[in-house]
Amino acid sequence: MAESSTNLVIGRSRDCDLTLKDPTVSGRHARLTWQEGKILVEDLGSANGTFVGGRRVERALIRPGDDVRLGRASLPWSASALRPFLRVGGKDTILGESIPGSRFICGACGTRGMMPAGFKGGVLRCGACGQRLIVSQPGRRWPGAVMSIAAIAVLAAGVTWAVRGGSESPLSRAASLVSEQRQAVQASSPQEASIRVHTLAKVVEAIDSSHPVTRNEAVRLAALDQGSFRVEQVARIWSHVRSQWRYVNDPRGDEYFATASETIGNGYIGDCDDFAIVLVAMIQAIGGDARIVMMDGPQGGHAYAEVCLPDSSDDVRDRLAAHYRRNRDPSLGNQTIRTIHFRPGHDCMLWLNLDWNAGVPGGPYEPERWAVAIYSDGRTETLAPAGSLDESMASANGTGASNGAPSTSGMVAAPP
Repeated sequence: MAESSTNLVIGRSRDCDLTLKDPTVSGRHARLTWQEGKILVEDLGSANGTFVGGRRVERALIRPGDDVRLGRASLPWSASALRPFLRVGGKDTILGESIPGSRFICGACGTRGMMPAGFKGGVLRCGACGQRLIVSQPGRRWPGAVMSIAAIAVLAAGVTWAVRGGSESPLSRAASLVSEQRQAVQASSPQEASIRVHTLAKVVEAIDSSHPVTRNEAVRLAALDQGSFRVEQVARIWSHVRSQWRYVNDPRGDEYFATASETIGNGYIGDCDDFAIVLVAMIQAIGGDARIVMMDGPQGGHAYAEVCLPDSSDDVRDRLAAHYRRNRDPSLGNQTIRTIHFRPGHDCMLWLNLDWNAGVPGGPYEPERWAVAIYSDGRTETLAPAGSLDESMASANGTGASNGAPSTSGMVAAPP
């Protein structure tokens, strides 16, 4: 049991307050103690060390949610055994808006969660421990063209706070802050800046189009429609992946981006970003160009793929319609194509929607509050939100919105 209400011992032994079953954790590995609103972490002579922000420490002051590792095991801030200890000193709560996804971290119990749809800032209550969270307004515009070091640190951590003691960044290394500042200032929206700092590298690494598993699977499917890269091959890949897909959440409180080869090897299991990553990687493996779009909508954060096609919107629609007349997959429901939905681009005639919710390649977009594209070469781009245009803008004769603004979504319908 705890030595006092303000102390907590962590280790592999069963008599510890928080037990971690990891072979790199010592029997009594570390102790946490509240000190004037912060937590002192002390290593108790462990064999494999205690690390804060990647640096081995004997003693260090931390805040709830910081990166703390005992041996190779991460400190699980959301563990139920930690909640009584965190409530003792967690008066100044870490607040949060994680862009994308509108997520928060409760500083009283370490639980991560989603903000309600349409939340505009104010007070929330943590569903796990009941702590009141004062949350800054989501989507607030930056006050100037250049962000401060402190603001960059907040964005990089995926957390925003506005309480006493909140001026200290959870990122302590100046070198990291400079790198993150360079990443963020290249962006044209706060959401894009956060994605560049927090998500971009992981997503790009996961798009392993040259991996033999990814390449072989893509080639096998594309060979059913032989020839140079074409929309029919995209349809083959999309339908195969979608019909095989089984949805499984990421680990609680964390974003995990599986590589495309890993997802294929697991039998097409994962969440929306894993689905988008495997599509992009397989399309690139057969000579196509694709990107991942991360967005926020009424249901929260979401990711999907888009493919660049050099053909006219009329041609893409007609060829997709003919393909699904010949190759309809009964397990995917109605695949009759009368319209396609896409984004015209600066250097691409159309970016076709490949969302798993679309029903078919070129199906309708979901309504978006914001959208950011990630390219496999590390570029990002803030896009005009899709799914919000008046669909009467699409021409019935098939000319559609292909002559619209480069970042605006469009639709083209089949002739009556």
